[in-house]
Amino acid sequence: MLFTISDLLTLLAIALPCWYLYRRSISREGMEINHVVTFSFGFLFYWIVPLAVRIYAGKLDFPLSSVWLSLFREKLIVPYAISCISLYICFALGDSLGVRLFHEKTMPDALPVPRLALSFTMIAGCLLLVYTAFAFRAALFRPASPTDVAAEAARGAVTTCVILFSAVCIIFTLDRPEMPWSKRILTGYFFVLIAGSVMMLWLGSRLYVASFLVMFAVYRSCFRQRFKLTTVVAGGVVLALVFGLVGMWREQGSMTGALFNVVEEPMLDSISLVHHLRYKGISLVNSPTQLESDLLNLVPTVLLPNKAAILKKPEAYRPVGGLNSFVSFDLNFGMVGSTLFLFLWPILFRYLRSRSSSTLFATMYVMCSGWLAFTFFRDPFSISLVKAIFQDSVLLPLLVVGFGWFLSAACSPRRDVASALPVRN
Repeated sequence: MLFTISDLLTLLAIALPCWYLYRRSISREGMEINHVVTFSFGFLFYWIVPLAVRIYAGKLDFPLSSVWLSLFREKLIVPYAISCISLYICFALGDSLGVRLFHEKTMPDALPVPRLALSFTMIAGCLLLVYTAFAFRAALFRPASPTDVAAEAARGAVTTCVILFSAVCIIFTLDRPEMPWSKRILTGYFFVLIAGSVMMLWLGSRLYVASFLVMFAVYRSCFRQRFKLTTVVAGGVVLALVFGLVGMWREQGSMTGALFNVVEEPMLDSISLVHHLRYKGISLVNSPTQLESDLLNLVPTVLLPNKAAILKKPEAYRPVGGLNSFVSFDLNFGMVGSTLFLFLWPILFRYLRSRSSSTLFATMYVMCSGWLAFTFFRDPFSISLVKAIFQDSVLLPLLVVGFGWFLSAACSPRRDVASALPVRN
């Protein structure tokens, strides 16, 4: 069998992220789960796995596999592979520049976010969750379907509440690194988060729960102690098996297919990708009009119950609801704009990381990095960029920490007010 240009490009698309991941995350002290690791994992899982399947496992059987194979013509392989490699190179170059530009700064010790502020936030989130579940009770527990707008809106509202719980838990953890996990996990904050995560698993949002676990792995390995490489590999296999079992339970299928269920995830998500490549191709330049419309998703569902129906839908084929991020990048930016975006993207993460001695910036870094593994690559920008990253990982922590600063200033004697406020760099 001849070694073709498609084989060469596919191997390069696999080897390049693996090499850069190794360079930026693995040392003698162990492995760090940082933004390079999570981005590289999502890149390989959602962009490169479908490419490798097309070349080496074309007879793989999964739902809509015949449609997928008929769309992914052989002539599309090379331009798609070259585009993926080029975009990852831009990410690696931007990250390397970020390493040079931003060095970790030690900021003056600041007071931890008061537990009163965290407790108020958690109580408010619980009340909102109860109200949301009651208001959307007719649609909340219906089987997930991309055409069921009401059910999608209900799940989105619940998801926002549980993400708020995760932000509170991350802030609480960052401010109290000396607290052992055996004690931390028994606090009311984590009890509420665990209960909310179980509810999300019941609703079918397993990848959000997986993202929460990734966030705490980012915290532990970046700010406390690195993992052994064997621990990361074993943990990844166990989590893939567990979430595969959850997927098979939802589909009422055989539990023996748990790991294959995990492989189905990028294949089903890539149906939107191969359809876009087949009928629209890869654009050179595009304007982000779709992303501008996606900003409407910042309005809370409770205030705008029909938001999902108003949002402008991406012009893409989405039979199972997900939208491969390659399609989103092409629709909003084209190749030229995407290269610029992915060059600047890791620089922002390096900036956050350089100021991670601040609870606020550390929380933003941990949460944003956690979303890169799954949500960033498999959901439309209205969810991944607008909701998960900007709203839930930047605005929500800013509000929670800002509320804590306000309480500290209000409850401190006048002479101590200045010390309670955040220190400007």
